[in-house]
Amino acid sequence: MGGKFLAEEGFSRCVPPLSVDDEEDFDDDELDDEFDEESDAESDEETAEEWDEDFDAMTLVAATARFIVRFRLALAALMVVGMLVTAASVVVPMFFASEAVSGPQSHLWGFQVKTSDDSTFQSIFVEDGTTEIITFEFDESTNVSHVYVGAHFSENNENIGVNLCDYVTVIMNLEEVNRTERYETSQTDSRTNDCNVEGDAIWYNYNLTLPTISQFEGTAAEARDQWEIVNMTGVGLWVIEITVDAQTLLEDNGEDVDITINTMEFEVLMTILDDSTEPQVEV
Repeated sequence: MGGKFLAEEGFSRCVPPLSVDDEEDFDDDELDDEFDEESDAESDEETAEEWDEDFDAMTLVAATARFIVRFRLALAALMVVGMLVTAASVVVPMFFASEAVSGPQSHLWGFQVKTSDDSTFQSIFVEDGTTEIITFEFDESTNVSHVYVGAHFSENNENIGVNLCDYVTVIMNLEEVNRTERYETSQTDSRTNDCNVEGDAIWYNYNLTLPTISQFEGTAAEARDQWEIVNMTGVGLWVIEITVDAQTLLEDNGEDVDITINTMEFEVLMTILDDSTEPQVEV
């Protein structure tokens, strides 16, 4: 019959023989199926990779958005600092370049002198043959235009026409006082036993003549130089040395000496007259 029978456990079937064409068709179909399966696998893999890439991009965007929302204040601060640094890097060189080109500005300056007075009274007992010291001091923030020191003494048991006072000596020690040569000084004798004098028997007077200039045109440094000659005059420690010597004909234990100290301090305020918006500047 041109066929072959295969038998297996009582079951048989007829398988027709394959022709050459059938074998070729069969081989081609198997190759096509394998190619289609490989193509589908590659397509599925590419699709999965595309999904993975899209998912990664979406995840990154979402994470970035959450980061920005969470740290928005810090990021805003960083942006502000960055803008300030950038602005400063531009403005500061321009500022110094402008100062280098223009230099100190010249103005019309006005000067105002303010003064303050003070008085001190002190009584001290000085035994015969001894010296007592009284001091007062001005710090570096002050300028002293006037100082008066006076000494008064008397005897309560003084007889009319008879001088029973001891010799009193008052010396001013200004070794630690700044610019004392600027003062015009007047004084009495530093030693006396005359207790009949009205007022102070011994006194010293120091007076500083201030510049009469009221206006000046120039830079701030040049304007301050107009007052440099009197600046910080009188700064330091003023020392009053009081000594009592007994008269040989009298038995006396010492003298009560009253000391008067009058002082005047001053400060100079500079004002730009051609620009009322400028503040006053202390010399």
